[in-house]
Amino acid sequence: MNTNQLKKRIMRRVYYTFGIRIVSHPIFTHSVVIGVTGFLLTRLVHVAAVYHNMLNVKVGEFASYAVRVVMQSDLPTLVALGLIIFTCLSLRWQLKAPRLLSTQAA
Repeated sequence: MNTNQLKKRIMRRVYYTFGIRIVSHPIFTHSVVIGVTGFLLTRLVHVAAVYHNMLNVKVGEFASYAVRVVMQSDLPTLVALGLIIFTCLSLRWQLKAPRLLSTQAA
């Protein structure tokens, strides 16, 4: 094996390690979950109609409007919305949790 092939093998392992480290980071995984669930939510709900209806609600009645809209939505919409909210809230605790780094000594 010559030095060029050895260099390519070593760098390929470095790239794999770097890619695994990026993909396993909490911000990346949470962003993917939020993105996929947000896309699913846009397929389930007509966002423009919701926005248009929100503009017609008086400021003091917005909370009751929001509760009424959530109560009238179907199960897949509630699951998608709940998953987005849970993922956003859990990101804070995931970032505070200590992570083991491969460069730290045991």
